[in-house]
Amino acid sequence: MSMETLNVIQFIELLIGFLGFTVGLPALVFYKKVKHFQASVRFLIYFVIGNFYIINLVQVLELVYVSYRITLILFTILPVIIAVIKIYKIPVWSYIKKIGSELYHYILRELGFRSFLRHRLKEVCKAFKFLLRQAVRLLKELWLDLPFLCILIYLIWKVCGDGILNNWGYGASDVPVHNYWINGLVENKLYIAGIYPMGMHCMLYYLATVLNIPVYVTLRLFWLVQYSMIVFMLLLFLKGCCKTKFLPYLGAIGFVGLKYFMEISYSRFEATLPQEFGMLYILLAIYFLLEYFKTRKAELENGENKIRCCSSWNLLGFAMSFSLTLSSHFYDSIITGIICVGIAIGYSAWIWRKEYLFRIIVSGVLGVLMALLPMAVAFLTGKELQGSMYWAMSIIGLKKYTVLVFRIICFAVVATTIVGIVFLIRGIKKKTISFTENRPIHTEAKVLLIIFKLFGVLLLAVLLFLGWREKEIVFWGLSQYVFDLTDFNWMLYAVGIAVIVGIVQSYFMKNMEGAALLSLLSAEVMLGIILVSDKLGLPVLMENYRVCVYFSYLIPAVFILALDNLIGILCFNRFIKIQKVIAFGMVIILLGYSTKEGWMKKSFGGGDLEMNEAILCTTNILKDNKGKNDTWTIVSENDELQMIELYGRHKETITFLEQMEHWNQTKEILIPTERVYFYIEKKPLNYADEYEGKIPEISEKQAQKALPESTGMNAYRGKNRSVTMSRMYYWAQEFQKLYPNEFKVYFEDENFVCYYIEQNVYRLYNFAIDYRYN
Repeated sequence: MSMETLNVIQFIELLIGFLGFTVGLPALVFYKKVKHFQASVRFLIYFVIGNFYIINLVQVLELVYVSYRITLILFTILPVIIAVIKIYKIPVWSYIKKIGSELYHYILRELGFRSFLRHRLKEVCKAFKFLLRQAVRLLKELWLDLPFLCILIYLIWKVCGDGILNNWGYGASDVPVHNYWINGLVENKLYIAGIYPMGMHCMLYYLATVLNIPVYVTLRLFWLVQYSMIVFMLLLFLKGCCKTKFLPYLGAIGFVGLKYFMEISYSRFEATLPQEFGMLYILLAIYFLLEYFKTRKAELENGENKIRCCSSWNLLGFAMSFSLTLSSHFYDSIITGIICVGIAIGYSAWIWRKEYLFRIIVSGVLGVLMALLPMAVAFLTGKELQGSMYWAMSIIGLKKYTVLVFRIICFAVVATTIVGIVFLIRGIKKKTISFTENRPIHTEAKVLLIIFKLFGVLLLAVLLFLGWREKEIVFWGLSQYVFDLTDFNWMLYAVGIAVIVGIVQSYFMKNMEGAALLSLLSAEVMLGIILVSDKLGLPVLMENYRVCVYFSYLIPAVFILALDNLIGILCFNRFIKIQKVIAFGMVIILLGYSTKEGWMKKSFGGGDLEMNEAILCTTNILKDNKGKNDTWTIVSENDELQMIELYGRHKETITFLEQMEHWNQTKEILIPTERVYFYIEKKPLNYADEYEGKIPEISEKQAQKALPESTGMNAYRGKNRSVTMSRMYYWAQEFQKLYPNEFKVYFEDENFVCYYIEQNVYRLYNFAIDYRYN
């Protein structure tokens, strides 16, 4: 099997596994409860439940040191079985009695085997027909969407497929660190390198363990699963918010395919990284919060004001989603918080009323507690902070107070959790808290409501004024980090139209869709200011190369919501079928025009921090030595260290060379494993494309240069990599002369060679020799 085919198979396995565990299993349990929602909303509900359960399941099992494949599967499948039996009222005991009775009659020869088998076959057919009916029902619901879904899936593969097929390595230099942390989870060592948001690591560990895929393979390929789901979260968010059926596809297709986005705004998607993983939950959280306002408004108008109601379930979805952003990466939570500030502006007519605000605050606190509680417990029981936490605090100038700040946060999290639980239990016992009884509804004076509306408009005006005043700097930031365009004046017109449309919908047509548009628009303006905060002399909240990723992600959401609202205004928020026809026509025209004009983005994705040949050799070495852990060693630059940590041993090339530097008869290098593999690049890799020139191929001239220092990645960067690989190559040539029959070629092409040797562990080879350059 070729490596390309294996990559595609493993990618599909990861995609099906991820969706199966996070969407499929929750669908089995909760379909009966949420079947009245449209398909896109059902998907979002399943997705948040599945991700929240799996990530927290892993953290709980890790904290009690019982996280293994069997326990993960058991605590995944068993609750599903119990829930399905209870929800669908399956008569398990009567069925068991029926099977027992048939077996009893079979033993007594009163029932033939064929009859017994036919009964089971009928039951299987009945279950299959049920599933088929559900599939047909879903197909009827989505049949108009299928052509656009196919276009979107094709486009994702068109843009990213080349990365899976031709770039097999990691996509970022810090992925080996995350590999190490996931390896720690395999060994039941949560926070092995210190406390850090572990959401992505928990999910990838779960998939790697349950699906029995090596961790390094999961990290290599999951970036495309992650990117695809980020795109679909955008699509589903728009489908949940828009009245028109087809416009959301225009936003998702534009985000994936338009070539006018700067590469820096999407290049991070080609690596499996926590920040990008956390982006899965940003629009998810925002959708549930926007939906809360709609349902809460309808409930209050109908006189319903109890805790257990539809709007409360939306807030629970928001809390779970927000906790997932926080458990994935703090920056994702910051961006979610910024959008929430935008929501406070857009929904100013509602959010400041206590019937809305108090519940939102409680759900926000709940989301923070659910994410930080595992970290707080670990920190207060002696775990240190991971180094990235200090770096993140240094961005905002608080590095020296990192431990103090986190200790205060941890105590506050634990105390708030305990007080909250006590308060809830006490309230239920004293019946001051009731989930089913209505509470009196406070009616705001019209004057106060007008003040709230004016306050929101004022805040929006202040934001727009700041953006207008610094538009030249903002436009410069957009040209550097977001859009590959020369003229940005169209942005002013687009923002102006969006503001007018949002205000008309929200304040004149009394429609909450306009408030959603104003919310995202306000958040986008704030992100535009944050993007150039260093140029404006403002505190830097996060680096601009990170901000631009979020800014670009929200652009399709803002424009599609504006377009959807504009169509609604033109149709006076009526004639839904006409709105759908207009949207359908616009999508077809724009797709056709963009194809004709060549607006397609070039392909990207996949990692080039390791040579494909190195990944190929690692894959085959793992296959050849399956079940023989710790009996083999790879000598290479450092990336393979974490890839094979759970299976074999590793020795760094620079360490190997340093040990025989200034050779004499007393030098000795012993590697106590049965097999030893040596990776040597004949055309050294330009690691992370950091060196602007051309790195020389291996040669005697390069080997004659002084051996680079072994600090960090110094020996493997730029021209130093050529020196290191040249030294290693000529060592291999000399060693092969000494042992021509034992030292063999495992793999070789024009770019790369891998040698290997088998040895008796009781009589090891001494690899320290004089190879003329040491």
